[in-house]
Amino acid sequence: MKIYVQAKSKADINRRLASGETFTGINYSMFGGGGEYELNPDLPDGTIVAVYEKMVNGNPHPKSWGTWNASKNKLS
Repeated sequence: MKIYVQAKSKADINRRLASGETFTGINYSMFGGGGEYELNPDLPDGTIVAVYEKMVNGNPHPKSWGTWNASKNKLS
């Protein structure tokens, strides 16, 4: 699964997660599984996370990619 999360960077996400903030990512898949997913230990380990700051032509424009580590509650 791949979700898109709006933030400045992977480091920004990890820093803010460590301080207790929550992030919600969106899966835009047309083949099922679409919807919103929160970055938390329940999100499947290995989920691809595309980090974006801006939308281009109505679509998120990723600037970096990461993989979700559920056991560490961290994006790597």
